[in-house]
Amino acid sequence: MMTNTIADTQTIPLFPLGTILFPDGIIALKIFEARYLDMMKRCLREKTEFGVISIVNEDNLSSDNPLAAFSPMGTLAQIEDFDPIQPALYMTKSFGTRRFKLISAKQEADGLWLGEVAMMDNDPLMAIPPEHQKVATLLEEIISVIKKEDLLGDAPFKEPYKMDDCGWVSNRLAELLPISLAQKNHLLSQTNPRIRLDLVTEIIEDDQLKNVIVH
Repeated sequence: MMTNTIADTQTIPLFPLGTILFPDGIIALKIFEARYLDMMKRCLREKTEFGVISIVNEDNLSSDNPLAAFSPMGTLAQIEDFDPIQPALYMTKSFGTRRFKLISAKQEADGLWLGEVAMMDNDPLMAIPPEHQKVATLLEEIISVIKKEDLLGDAPFKEPYKMDDCGWVSNRLAELLPISLAQKNHLLSQTNPRIRLDLVTEIIEDDQLKNVIVH
């Protein structure tokens, strides 16, 4: 049985969102709130990362148990582009690095959330088994369509593309699938990349999503 060990704990700034970032994924954010502008500038200056975590229950953000507001798992984001559009408005692009487990969360006076987190090991490289080659081929088709139609502007995913790796393929498909936030969080929390790919394949086959996500 495969395990995923907790490497270390640290306190990081959190960016709560209604979406999920997977390792090696790209997230574009328009930043205008002072707390996040300051956070981004500090991360750039200190060469540190921030945590992207999904909000699962917004009502709990102002409760005595803010931890219940967030997904138990998030992903560190490293800033790649930080471009001013106008004063106090920036377009940013960041990419996912490592997943973390959220231990506790607190909100600062300026509204910024800080999280004590336990960092998780990266997925081990794991070859695509023959029975899952069809979903890897599906991902190749999706990337081809995205590039042809210029659907995402720049490169659709951070290179290098790892089309022969269970973790990379399952993460990219999980990002693209039109499934619920809860389902995406469940996939993010799966520590075994082969099992994560099993689950993604089941979702695609059960819901007949192949044509939906290609077209």
